[in-house]
Amino acid sequence: EIIMRNLADITGDERATMLDEIDPESLAPPLRELYDRVYAALNPALLYAEGLFGLEAHVNLAPEIHLRTNTNIPFSKPDTESPLALTLPLTAYFADTVELAIVPSISADPLYYAEQGSPWGVNIPYEAKRFDLNMPLRAFIAAGGSWWNFQLGRDKASYGLGHTGNLALSATPDYYDFARFSLFSRNFKYSAFVSQMPLNLEDPQILSDKRKSAAGPGALLNTTQRYLYLHRIDARFFRRVSLGISEALMAGNSSPDLRYMSPLIVMHNAWPWRDYEEWGTGEKGYMTGSLFSLDMDWAIIPSLALYGQFVLNEFSTPYEVENYPDDQPPNGLGYLAGIEYTRVFAEWKALAYGEFVYTDPYLYTLSSPFASYVWMRRLSEVGAKPLRYKWIGHGEGRDMMLFALGGSVSKTDLLLSADISFISRGEHTIEWDWTQTRDALKERAPTGIPEHRLTAGLGAVWRPLARLSLSGYAAGVLLLNAGRQAGLNEAGLELYLSAALSY
Repeated sequence: EIIMRNLADITGDERATMLDEIDPESLAPPLRELYDRVYAALNPALLYAEGLFGLEAHVNLAPEIHLRTNTNIPFSKPDTESPLALTLPLTAYFADTVELAIVPSISADPLYYAEQGSPWGVNIPYEAKRFDLNMPLRAFIAAGGSWWNFQLGRDKASYGLGHTGNLALSATPDYYDFARFSLFSRNFKYSAFVSQMPLNLEDPQILSDKRKSAAGPGALLNTTQRYLYLHRIDARFFRRVSLGISEALMAGNSSPDLRYMSPLIVMHNAWPWRDYEEWGTGEKGYMTGSLFSLDMDWAIIPSLALYGQFVLNEFSTPYEVENYPDDQPPNGLGYLAGIEYTRVFAEWKALAYGEFVYTDPYLYTLSSPFASYVWMRRLSEVGAKPLRYKWIGHGEGRDMMLFALGGSVSKTDLLLSADISFISRGEHTIEWDWTQTRDALKERAPTGIPEHRLTAGLGAVWRPLARLSLSGYAAGVLLLNAGRQAGLNEAGLELYLSAALSY
């Protein structure tokens, strides 16, 4: 289950190492079917093989339509979950050591996944302006062996086991352009991760005109020289407890800096903000920002696990707050706690989870937008080329509390699921509105007039044929204080239908 949920971070060689610990003959039928699927993914049938070279190729067709009864309520499923309409994954292997992967695709641009005011949407680009011209969203070269791996290119990346998202590095963005090096054994893993993250502040959703004016006429508004540096250690003890520690640095306007690629440096203690020119000529801010995360997974018994995550951008100690209240940045802390239960009975595999997430109003947001933990890419619309912003961490972002319950039962050809979630979101959005004041220091999530969202849904996936699957999801949504306007309530239904054919 961990392998299937964390494919974005577990390499093929790591999966093989994990599978070596499992005796397939001892597994119940549903778990044996899951084991066989992972094993088949690690040992694909090649389209062509000669000597040390092998080529794997597929065609995947996955049209989707989604509908809603109330256009004032955004779709509850993120647009990044929309399946690409047509993909042609190509993977070349060399001597079981080097892998080249590219996934050409035809799909609708995210701008048209859920058009404002439209009661429906599809992922098929039925007119020229709807094509996502940024493809491929996945293309990389990787090399590795039984104890190491290196990957360079564009792919998803995520650290953690959260069902609703992860706090430090999450798969919220459409992709990352990165280089990653990992060393691993059965109980220990070290990873170094560097990602280039261009940023442009043209769109008022990230930087308002008022903020631009306050920053001054000479303030930097865009750069391609922005990099996220991260290193992480994962360790497992007694095959029951796993701990992960990550440290990251965002450098807002700098060429690649070798200092922060050092595998053992403590990034925060390097005082990097003193080495970069401050942002703005009016309201100045630092061009670098750090992040620390700690996550834990404890298998209490084989079928029951507790897990949690903690993330930190900024923290002002009680002593600092009491003695220097005007010089302290607002706290940027986040917490995630969850419980997961799995059980196998007859031919069915069951899973249930509960999750709680809390994020401070200024988590991911630091003293300049370039130091903040935000990802950006341009969309494909001809002319304006609108910008798309996402949090690098949890998809719901900052200034919120989230409660979620979910579960599923599945067997070989059928999966049934149910989920319910409640999120209370404050007034702070992805717009950069950092401030260093006593009032900001005291803020707790959710701030202002919070918007409350209750969502309950039912889903099903049925595979009538080996290469065909049909899926549907229906949900009811209730918004209280919609748009953070007191007393304005909205309710609606939404439906997702899709078919996936692979060959």
